[in-house]
Order: sequence, then C-alpha cells, then structure tokens
Amino acid sequence: MSGRISLIFIALLILFFVVPNIFNNREKAAFSNEERLEKAKQKYTISQLGDSVTVSISDYYDRGSLATYFLGEHYRDIWHTEFTLPVLDIDTLKGGLQFEKIGGGQQTISADVMSKSGRAYTLRSVDKDQSKALPPILQYSLARPLFRDQTAALNPFGAIITASLEKTADILHTTPIMYFVPYDSSWNEEFQLNMSGRVVIMEEEPGREWVNLKNFNNAIRIIDSDELIPEWQSSKIEIDTRNYLKCRLFDMLINDWDRHEGQWDWAVYNRDNKIIAKPIATDRDMAFYNFNDGLLNKVALQINNKFQSFTPEYEDISGLIRNSKELDLKLLAQMSKADFIETAEKLQSTFTDESIDAAFSKYPHSIYTTYGKLHKKTFKQRLAKLDEAAGEFYDLLNAHD
Repeated sequence: MSGRISLIFIALLILFFVVPNIFNNREKAAFSNEERLEKAKQKYTISQLGDSVTVSISDYYDRGSLATYFLGEHYRDIWHTEFTLPVLDIDTLKGGLQFEKIGGGQQTISADVMSKSGRAYTLRSVDKDQSKALPPILQYSLARPLFRDQTAALNPFGAIITASLEKTADILHTTPIMYFVPYDSSWNEEFQLNMSGRVVIMEEEPGREWVNLKNFNNAIRIIDSDELIPEWQSSKIEIDTRNYLKCRLFDMLINDWDRHEGQWDWAVYNRDNKIIAKPIATDRDMAFYNFNDGLLNKVALQINNKFQSFTPEYEDISGLIRNSKELDLKLLAQMSKADFIETAEKLQSTFTDESIDAAFSKYPHSIYTTYGKLHKKTFKQRLAKLDEAAGEFYDLLNAHD
C-alpha cells in the first residue's frame, strides 16, 4: 500500500514539475524573448513594413472547449483576433525617442523613453506574464502555465477605452496609444530583445517632465503616493478628496479592482494660496476585467473575492475595494454617505449616450462587432446603479468589525 502511495506521489510530482518544462513549446513561443525577437527579425523588420501592420496580440490564449471549461472563456477571442495598428518607429515618433531603460513590474515589461523635447514616456507590453507573481519554485511547475493563461481575463483595450471615459468625467489621466514594435538592427540591443515584436501601449510617464503642461492641467509638481502621503499628513498639502472619491467611484464603474497607492500619481496646484493635490489615474490593466467563468476561477473567487468581473451588477463591492481599502480609509474618512451618493449622482449625469459611444468605438472594428455594443450596455447598466454602489462603498468603509 505504501509503495502504491509513493508511486502516486512521484507521478504527481512529475506531472506538476516535470511535464510543464518538457512539453512547453507553445509557452516558449509566447514568452521567450529570444523566440519573439527571431520572429520579429524574420517577419517584422521595420524596412519591410509600412506605417501600419495587421497582427493579433497573442495566440497563446486560444484554447479548446475543455480548457475553457476549467479556465474560463474570458477575452480569449480579443487576444487572438487580428486588427490593424500603427507601427512604432522610435527614430521618428515625437521627433525621435531616446531609449532610457527596461523596467516594468512583476508581470509587465516596459521601456522608458524620452523625447527630444524632454518628455518622459513609457512603452508597456499589452501581454503580461502573470506567472511572475508566483514564488520562484512554482515558476517551474504546472502553476506557471495556469497563471500565464489568466492574462486572458484582461481586456487589452481597457486602458484605451478608459481614457476616453476619464476625459468625459474630468479625471486626470494619461493618454495611452497602442502600437506594434518592429525590429530595427540599429536600435539598442536591450530594447530589441525586450520590445521588438510586441504590441505595446505608449503613454506619458507622469513626473517632473510634465509640469506646467496642459496634459495634466499645468500642474506645478507631479509626485507619487509615497511623496504625497507624508506631505499631506504634515499639512503641507491638501488632497482634493472629493476628486479622489469621484475617481474611486469611476474605478467601480469600469470594474478596476486594482487601485492601491502605486496606481496613482498626484498633480499639485497652487489654488487660493493653498497647495492642493489631485489624483492622476494610471495603470488601467484591470479595467473591464472578466474572470467569473471557468470552474477553477469560480473556486478562486471563493478564496479571494478581489477578482471581480465587468458585469451588469456590482457583484461584490468588498472585492472591488480590497486592494484600495487602506488608501480609501486614509482619504475618505471625513466624507459622509451623502457625499458618496451625491458624487455618484454627478457622475451619472456626466455621461451621455454620445460620450459612451465614442469611448467604446475605440475598439478596432473586428473586435467592436463582438464587444462594443455589449460593453456599452453593461457600462450603462452599471452607471444606473452607481449611486447604490456608492452607498454600499461608504457602508463597507465605515463598518466596525
């Protein structure tokens, strides 16, 4: 009996740690820098391309019915649908961009670039590698492809659509544009290895390079949350908490559940002899998230409720504020329930059918036909219930455990 148990244990170890590292050609093609660079050299040399190219973001997430039963359908069709987007030429865009360094968080690869006029931008990979969030040992296990697959729950056009909606709501934000990065042998080798062959989003990198410019309403300083909080706590800066509340309700509207302190920069102004900071919303990767399909995902939601989905109902407000609650408690403690509901009602009156149509028309035509009308309808349904969600948000923040 003990021998049989040992054999079963060994078989499970092989399945969990050995098989994923042998039968992984598809993973290598999708996530290997070297393989992507070689493909870019063969198919996407800049001299062979025009101003635009027709590609898909990734075919890694295209799965059969059995896999989607367990892992969910998510936005798989968006990820592997071909569409046309502009080709990025760092030698000519914005008068020429100077590569600074490769950066990014755990899951996103990014490149910091600087224009000749001294403006800082970031190129962020649209595709993610969610396995980087795993402990090192599990990155060599079956958990790796499972985690990588969950990128399919992200809407790759979320940041583009959100920026249009933020403009309507008068929320400070970056202006993301999607590009395809080709291969050019004259470019920096580190840049080539990490960026060539990728679909990326280019946007401003809020900071001192953007002060006194209209992009962020002529702010006199732009700082991150780590700089803001001590200055606010020592009364050197006031925070426009009503504006922050509007931003947080907007986050709920678009179902962006990942809004911790690192997801905000702050534009600083001198108003009536007061130094006031307003939030700049950044990093909209989780907007319009779609997770609640697939057997394993439903189990995951019972363990961690933050993975909320963009559905007509606000399914679990406590999940939507899980990552942001610490900052919310700091900044919204002095606001009343009436403030929450009034702010929600103002947002409800801000959006028109025309502004909503314009935002969701940012989808490429090949994707709009599937998701444009659906997401416009879902957005309007959530908008109609935003005042109720605001009241529940207030109650959750002010609940006494």
